[in-house]
Amino acid sequence: MRYRIRVKDIMNKKPIVVSPEASIGKAARLMARHKIGSVIVVDKGVIVGILTEGDILRRAFIKNKSPTKTRVKDIMTKNPITLSVDDDLSKVANIMNKKGVRRFPVVSEGKLVGYLSEKDLLKIEPSIIDVLLEKLKIREPAFKLTYALRR
Repeated sequence: MRYRIRVKDIMNKKPIVVSPEASIGKAARLMARHKIGSVIVVDKGVIVGILTEGDILRRAFIKNKSPTKTRVKDIMTKNPITLSVDDDLSKVANIMNKKGVRRFPVVSEGKLVGYLSEKDLLKIEPSIIDVLLEKLKIREPAFKLTYALRR
């Protein structure tokens, strides 16, 4: 089954980026200012990573690393999974389900053009979300039980 809604239809077209050399404190302030859970790490126009709130918590905060001295490159998730503007939502749902990824840089012709998160998926029509959930239930028996318990 293919969905007609593509990544470009729902993505955020203004991704927030940070340098790998920036401090994690600066990155955290960017996230707070823009009310987002991650920033895309770009070096000389190339996506080299993604820094999430979870990265900061697990790799810096819990280990008492300095927010001013620790660089983004030291704790970021390297080589993030990217999406194409033309990918459909079935692919996105499949990646989210199998890889546990919730945030994606979006590229077109090798250039960063957007960002897609699970929040963006939640903004679309609820009926599409139901279709995605049904597809996941069919593919993943463990998901059936979890989904059934939530209802």
